[in-house]
Amino acid sequence: MVPLTFFLKVTLRPTGVIALRALPQSKMRTALRYVPPTTIVGAIAYPLLHIAGNRAETVYDKKKFKSAAEEVLNLFDWVTVKTTGKPRLYGALLKINTVYRGKVQSAVTSFPFAVMYGTNDATITAVYLINEEELAGSTYRLEDIKRAAWGITRLGSRESVVSVEDVETGRTDIVETDVTETPYAFLFKGLEVSGKGTLQSVVDWRSGIGDYSKAERMVMFYPEESVRVQGRLRIARVGEEVIVLAP
Repeated sequence: MVPLTFFLKVTLRPTGVIALRALPQSKMRTALRYVPPTTIVGAIAYPLLHIAGNRAETVYDKKKFKSAAEEVLNLFDWVTVKTTGKPRLYGALLKINTVYRGKVQSAVTSFPFAVMYGTNDATITAVYLINEEELAGSTYRLEDIKRAAWGITRLGSRESVVSVEDVETGRTDIVETDVTETPYAFLFKGLEVSGKGTLQSVVDWRSGIGDYSKAERMVMFYPEESVRVQGRLRIARVGEEVIVLAP
C-alpha cells in the first residue's frame, strides 16, 4: 500500500502590499511579482519556530547571518502557491541623488518595490506537503504545523501583513499522469502548458534557504487561472484541486 502524504492548504488574504525582495539587488530594490517557494516556507517557519521557543529570525553561523527557516526546511516535500487576482507592481521613490560632475544619477528607496494585492479581492493559497519521516525525527508534531499555519502573519518582508482565512488539512497520494489542470505554480521543466500565466525565476528552495544569495534558481510557471499541463507528471490532489510536483 502506498503511504498517503499529509498536506496543509492555507488560504491567505493580503491586507495591503506584499514585499518580496529579489536577490541579488541594487539600491533600486525590486520585488518578485508572485510569491516564491522560499517565502512560503519562511511564512510557516516563523510561527513554527515560536512554538519551539525560538524567536530568532536569523542565526549567525560561520560569520554569516542566515535565515532560521533552514531549521525546518526538511519537514516539507513540496510547497506551491495559487494566486487569485492580478498583482500590480508598486514602488515609492523617496530620494534621488544626482552627482553632477560625473553625470551619474542614483535613486534610493526606503521601501522595496512591492506587489499590490490589497487593491482587489485577491487571495493567496499556499500548499505544503509534509515529510512525515522527517517530522517524526523532529521535535514537532502534526498539530504544531497546523497551529503554525493558523499563525502565519506575513509573506516576505515586515510590510507584508496577511490574514489566514482557512486551513484545510488532509492526506493525498502521489500519482503519475500525462495531463492535468491546475491553478497552482509548478516547476516549468519539460512540460507543455495551455493557458495564461507568468514565468518567474526563483530560488530552488530544496538546496537550502539559509543563505541563498548564490543559490541555484529554477523557473516556475504561475497560472493566472487554471491551466492545462501535459508531460510526464507527478501530481497530488489537495481537496478538490491538483498540484503538479517537481519531475
